[in-house]
Amino acid sequence: MFEQKYFVPLALIMLLLFLLSLGWGMNVFLDRSAALLLKATQKIELAIKEANWTKAKKHFQQTKKEWDEVRKYWPLLIHHQEMDRIEESFAKIKSYLDHQDSNHALAEIYVLHSYIQHIPESKALSLQNIF
Repeated sequence: MFEQKYFVPLALIMLLLFLLSLGWGMNVFLDRSAALLLKATQKIELAIKEANWTKAKKHFQQTKKEWDEVRKYWPLLIHHQEMDRIEESFAKIKSYLDHQDSNHALAEIYVLHSYIQHIPESKALSLQNIF
């Protein structure tokens, strides 16, 4: 029969494995959703460089829909301040697309790229993030 003295160490090991798998799953989710958003914003960037504003607006709307889906889960994993920055970038990009301002739109897309790339990097388990 299972001895009482093994219960606590076994429970602690199971808890550790659960926490590690939860952390790993969080990183995978953040990586995948960030990659999806980056790929979508690159389509907007290419359309702007081609001066195809209709296509750029269409890609923006698709990207915004993808962001709205991701936005449901990211607050559980990241700081709200980072979410606010991304929301602000989306608002600026929409305005620049409406005014067909390619310079400002591209600049803001690059800012949005850096925000999105920063999130999985900052949440990844590394020595830099621990210390």
